[in-house]
Amino acid sequence: MKKKILFFAMLALFTMTLMSFLRTLQATWTSTCGVKHITTFTGDWTESQMAYYIAQTNAGECGNYPSSVTFN
Repeated sequence: MKKKILFFAMLALFTMTLMSFLRTLQATWTSTCGVKHITTFTGDWTESQMAYYIAQTNAGECGNYPSSVTFN
């Protein structure tokens, strides 16, 4: 019984440690044709990668690329 409790305690500690290293960023943005989006970026996305993704999504949805993507 002690081994089981110790195992689950170590598993919980490992999980919390792993979760602390993962970064999650939620972006709310509106495309150029007026559609509101909520996008979650996980891992190691850079601002330029997020801007590229948002521009690609906007182009596919509205048919044009935004002139710029700025972050607040």
